[in-house]
Amino acid sequence: MILAVFKKELKVLWASPLPYVLGAVFHATLGVLGWAQLGERNQAVFQPIVPIAGFLLLLVAPILASRTFSDEIRSGTLELLLAIPVKRSALVVGKYLAVLSTLLALLVPAGLFALVLTLWGDPDPGPMLSGYLGLALLCVAIAGIGVLASSLTSSGSVAAIVGVFSVLVLWFAHTGSEALAAGGIIGAFSISERLRSFAGGLVDASDVVFFVGLAIVALAAASVAVESRRWR
Repeated sequence: MILAVFKKELKVLWASPLPYVLGAVFHATLGVLGWAQLGERNQAVFQPIVPIAGFLLLLVAPILASRTFSDEIRSGTLELLLAIPVKRSALVVGKYLAVLSTLLALLVPAGLFALVLTLWGDPDPGPMLSGYLGLALLCVAIAGIGVLASSLTSSGSVAAIVGVFSVLVLWFAHTGSEALAAGGIIGAFSISERLRSFAGGLVDASDVVFFVGLAIVALAAASVAVESRRWR
């Protein structure tokens, strides 16, 4: 059932102009900002590309995932899906995998920066590989948040706004956290700080668990939201 939902959602997603437009804007912006950073540093390093790509993904993922459930809720087709004997978790995971695979497909061309850097100089392959892994794990987490936001409303625009602001809060969680009594706990949820470790060539198991755990929590909450609609 997960595979069936995944195939259907993937077909619907790529039949719309959304992934093509988002991909074009994402790579155009990443190319301009990334090349400017490399020109300022005058070094063949992949490290400054990672936070730029990560921040742009925060804007792309919620918009891409905004229609997964909101369109179904608005059109009334979600009621039909909930009427058939299918696990809510399978429905959520199938849609999530479609969004995640699309995000990863949009991220693949960013690897051209590694090729350019290799032709330009002699970069360390370690930070490039870990940085790309960090971006992939970031996609794992924020795709789940986007699906959760979409399951809460019938408006795709509202879902996109809620998703963007949610991931931005996590991105800047470390900013000013020292002024709060629970600053250390809040700062631990900063996805930008955890992504910085990957950009520096450090792959920490706790960071991997954090990104995967964040996705699991978001998908579990989305399943509860979908199930609550069935009861209502």
